[in-house]
Amino acid sequence: MKLDGKVVIITGAGRGVGRAISLRFAADGAKVVLAARSEKELNRVAAEIVNKDGIAIAVPTDVTVETQVRDMVARTESELGPVDILVNNAGVMILRPIVETTLDEWHRVMNTNLLGAFLCSRAVLPSMMGRRTGRIINIGSMAGRRGYPEQGVYCASKHGLYGLSKVLAIEGQAYGIRVNVVSPGGALTELSKDLLATRSPSEAAEWMTPEQVAEGVYYIATQDGPGMTDELVLRRFASEPWR
Repeated sequence: MKLDGKVVIITGAGRGVGRAISLRFAADGAKVVLAARSEKELNRVAAEIVNKDGIAIAVPTDVTVETQVRDMVARTESELGPVDILVNNAGVMILRPIVETTLDEWHRVMNTNLLGAFLCSRAVLPSMMGRRTGRIINIGSMAGRRGYPEQGVYCASKHGLYGLSKVLAIEGQAYGIRVNVVSPGGALTELSKDLLATRSPSEAAEWMTPEQVAEGVYYIATQDGPGMTDELVLRRFASEPWR
């Protein structure tokens, strides 16, 4: 149990990949803080973990609101201890050509996917720096590496997350802080349901499950020693290699 006793914050933990990561980490002994806007969904995931003798607390949080992020981290430290791992997973997606994208839609996606990761990372960094240890895992996307039609805002937010991650890694290195990006493509989640609807049934059958993505995140979270994986790309096996 490589994560035994580790304090982990996971954003967007109420469903999909966030839920799967939370369950996987808790099964390995992590003390998990579940953060998202939906209290009902968080409580459901927390109950799943506690019913299996795990440790989890649900902390309803809007990651785009600075005061709520600060309060979430403060509650974590008060109830469970200093944060060892932060997983920035909260995200939203819209499918819209750029010419039809509204300013409100732009702000909603950018604030959740990029500003939220910035606020959460900034909130945990002082303690990590003081203890000279810690890990931040940002959930990216293939859309952060390439461009896709009707995903202009989403691609921009995930490309931005790459830039943020690179600087976090550089600034955190001297303090023993590891920063990683896990970039899945084609995962069966609520986030991707509109995109999935545009695909053929045969392609949809090739998409990854949230649990499969969570295994990749777990691998990164438990990687230690002199080796370092900056980015883990999880593509569908049926997709074109090395794109």
